[in-house]
Amino acid sequence: MRITDARCTCPICKWSGAVGQCAVFEDNDLCCPICSGIINAMVDRGVVYIAYGDKARREARRSIKGMRKFIEYITVIDESVFEDSSYGARWAKLNIDTLSPYRFTLYLDADTRVNEDINRGFNILADGWDMCIAPSGRQGNDCLGHIPVDDRRQTLEHLNMTPLNLQAGMFFFNRDTTKELFELWRIEWDRGRQFDQGAFLRALYYCPRKIWILGSPWNSLGGEIIDHQFGRAV
Repeated sequence: MRITDARCTCPICKWSGAVGQCAVFEDNDLCCPICSGIINAMVDRGVVYIAYGDKARREARRSIKGMRKFIEYITVIDESVFEDSSYGARWAKLNIDTLSPYRFTLYLDADTRVNEDINRGFNILADGWDMCIAPSGRQGNDCLGHIPVDDRRQTLEHLNMTPLNLQAGMFFFNRDTTKELFELWRIEWDRGRQFDQGAFLRALYYCPRKIWILGSPWNSLGGEIIDHQFGRAV
């Protein structure tokens, strides 16, 4: 895992340095490398990108350039996080609840551009919601139309309805209240190990959570808040 050069200060000994220099306790509190003072409050909210490969890292750097106007703490996870990287970036994404150092986390695909302040999403989590996510542009008869036929059929049969299709290239989540959801998401994804949207909808069906639905400006091509330039990181 690579953590960008976000800075933090120990409230006890006043040590100041990069977040990546801090030790991490089992409960995910960050602690000062000098006096072991807890500085978790400094990183309550942050953004996580998954960037496997040079192209994805270039896209992530472009996204971070806009993000830094609105938030300081940003983590980039690359191939080094797992000894076996054969599952690829998608597996890292599905483990983001265990990899993120932030209680309130915004996950973003690398091929996004941040145009406006995103802190409203964190405020929604602080008000007690478990996740914030925007709908996909594919709804109705086109719901999950981009995933393999078997995966789509399995999802619709499990749900026994045509659901509101959610776009998982951007979402805010409370790390402490979504652990079971992420565990189920990994299990469902492991059935086919391809796309993750159908697996997410199945996991959410079996493990309901308080989901705040954001509008399309938060995650769409040309979105006013987050412009998702689909496919540029592949």
